[in-house]
Amino acid sequence: MKKHTKEQIEATANAIKDHFIPKNKEEQRFSFNFTIPPSSNYKVDYERDKSGNWGLVGYEADESRE
Repeated sequence: MKKHTKEQIEATANAIKDHFIPKNKEEQRFSFNFTIPPSSNYKVDYERDKSGNWGLVGYEADESRE
């Protein structure tokens, strides 16, 4: 599996995160999995800041999806 930089992972996750934001306005965290083709799988974690904006707080390679 090709290793991507933090910047590549964050840019990809930020580009699609709006599809995963919880509908419940009380939620403070969410996570989702995605693939950077051809086969690099990642899990990312987002958290809401005090201003109500979602920010990436962590990521990991999701090797269970290979």
